[in-house]
Amino acid sequence: MNPLNGSLDPRSESVLKTLIETYLLEGEPVGSRLLSKRFPEALSSATIRNVLSDLEDEALVAQPHTSAGRVPTERAYRYYVDRWVHLQEPDDAMGAHLRTSLDGIEQDPESWLRHASRVLAEVMGGVCVALPHRLSHTRLVRLEFVPLDRHRLVGIWVGSLGEVEHQILENTWDFDSATLLEMANFASEQFRGSTLAEMRQRLLAALQEGAGEARALQARLSGLAEAWPDHSEPSDPLVVVAGLGQMGQIPEFEDLDRFRSLVAAFEEHERLARLLNAFGQSASLEVQLLLGSENPFLQSMPLATMVRSVPIGGQTWATFALVAPLRMDYSRILGGLAWWSQAVQRRTTGLD
Repeated sequence: MNPLNGSLDPRSESVLKTLIETYLLEGEPVGSRLLSKRFPEALSSATIRNVLSDLEDEALVAQPHTSAGRVPTERAYRYYVDRWVHLQEPDDAMGAHLRTSLDGIEQDPESWLRHASRVLAEVMGGVCVALPHRLSHTRLVRLEFVPLDRHRLVGIWVGSLGEVEHQILENTWDFDSATLLEMANFASEQFRGSTLAEMRQRLLAALQEGAGEARALQARLSGLAEAWPDHSEPSDPLVVVAGLGQMGQIPEFEDLDRFRSLVAAFEEHERLARLLNAFGQSASLEVQLLLGSENPFLQSMPLATMVRSVPIGGQTWATFALVAPLRMDYSRILGGLAWWSQAVQRRTTGLD
């Protein structure tokens, strides 16, 4: 969403766009003289200084030092991305590098996560964080039960990330087809949007308060839900981090204390897992971009976080977060990540 809802006049917009693109290229605060040279229209340095002053009042540019030029703020980056950035497909060289990340995807998921994370970090120039997740993180769209024989049934969980999880369950209650259909319809209506753990909790709470026919359905569902393993993650989640060392070489983290804070943030795997889980569902459809403080888990860092969830085989998905400085080529990096995620999906669905 544009922070100013398009309220800047055309000249101010043009100056802001030119300043941001100049800063992305040069990496140094942009002064009025340099802006006047790069500006597409003939404007004096004095006129540009007046526009910059107005942009500073809108918190879109900042002046690091009194005698220095201006740099774009987080708010300016959001305005720029929402208004002017268009995804750019990778060139041949970048595409070839990204394709190497697909090697081994059909084999061991954990090894592939590490391999793909290293490739993304190297190609994109940031830190790549990855986390696999299964039924414990997906949310219910539809539940089905299909009888196999008198004592067994197949539970089918259709989840919010597009995955379908099958589980063979013991039908110790001898539920017939009509009862199974009724239970599945009831669960799909009542518990849509819940994780398996949340559905279990809500069933237990309902059993304490419910009565009559609804309570009987809830009791039957509760038994099946308890029998269905949720593949919960261990207390120390498998979080893969790649590319952290190279972040110390960029100007934003040349300060040793700031770099130490960055390293400490990426050592907190539970915190990173919460980030990936929080945005994993919305990132299953397209790349989610968080700028600076928009990322609640790295709020104090001048970083952009791009999140994307991809299927990696069976009922397993993985969420990747590419974390890079706010000063980056948004069209190239966002476009490359979108292209890469589509390549992963084609490979895992057999369409590549």
